[in-house]
Amino acid sequence: MDIVDALSAPARGMTAMETGWFLFGATAPGQTLTRVPVTAESFVIGRRAALDLTLGSPMVSGRHAELLAVGESLFVRDLGSRNGTFVNRVRVDDATPVGAGDHIELADVEFRVEYRPSLITALAVADEYHETMSEMAICLESEWTLTQLDELISSRAVVPHFQAIVEAELGTTIGYEALARSSISGLEKPQHMFDKAQLVSREVELSLLCRARAVAYGRCLPRGSQIFLNTHPTESLQVDVLPSLRPLRDRATEHPLVVEIHEAAIDDLKTIRRFIAELKEMGVGIAYDDFGAGRSRLVELIQAPPDFLKFDIGLIRGIHEAPDQQRRMLKTLVSMVHDMGTAALAEGLEKHEEADCCRDLGFDYLQGFLFGHPCPAGKRIP
Repeated sequence: MDIVDALSAPARGMTAMETGWFLFGATAPGQTLTRVPVTAESFVIGRRAALDLTLGSPMVSGRHAELLAVGESLFVRDLGSRNGTFVNRVRVDDATPVGAGDHIELADVEFRVEYRPSLITALAVADEYHETMSEMAICLESEWTLTQLDELISSRAVVPHFQAIVEAELGTTIGYEALARSSISGLEKPQHMFDKAQLVSREVELSLLCRARAVAYGRCLPRGSQIFLNTHPTESLQVDVLPSLRPLRDRATEHPLVVEIHEAAIDDLKTIRRFIAELKEMGVGIAYDDFGAGRSRLVELIQAPPDFLKFDIGLIRGIHEAPDQQRRMLKTLVSMVHDMGTAALAEGLEKHEEADCCRDLGFDYLQGFLFGHPCPAGKRIP
């Protein structure tokens, strides 16, 4: 229910506008956030249909919990559920008072409690109030996702998925790129995670966690396969990345590590050369990621060549249908890369025709959905 629906609810006889209680969250893991009005004095929640609120998680019991609205007070009690009802991480059984800002967990589904005592009054000035309520909704959603971000980091809930990197001619898998995933609502993919982390300047902390989890889960990958680890542009190569790689290298004894640096982060030749030298001492490889996505650093590339250069999807997608001039340009770049002793890797391949064209252009390695979607280690990993 959006804010306009909420304001018009009394016209439909919704008692939630009289009590002013709402639950804010996702009704199933991975679903979008929504605001649910508490529409009855006895408000039953569970997995069964025809309840006051039906949740789409198999962890939730048929009749899981009940909210009791008594005047301006709200209580929650468990109805004998299998996986429990929690208030602010504490399991409860008997009727327990909750207030605005509290968190209620029903198995693996979590809601924030809200109370809006002035919504009915606001109907008289709805035109002015709509803008204010929209701002409130944005703030509340931001607060919610930041709470989720804290949960993600503190509980180390990042679950890496791995995407295969294959040898172009033989098709054999030589390694895997680790990509962050989670089951926390609103933070399922890396962009979601890092967008929220940026709001509170926790990008570095999150990036460190993603690499640590990638190596921990990567032990289940086939022995000898390389693990490609991502970095974040806000990380310092010397202060953040190098210290984090040393212990990871010691733990990944059966898997060579390759650290990926975005080409936009290659600003200081002296720094990047020193960084590459220290990586070699540790036995860690380096890849420049997303080459061609923005300002391509050809000078830096020549003077500080990596082990791998990953050509951005924008250069690769539909390459078999591209003009001859574009393919010739790409072939020249691949040849230059080889002259520097660097392997050329094409990202984002989805069609066999794209892969065949990349082989003709001289690419050494290929990556994309054509060779497998990212998935957890041990599940359909070739």
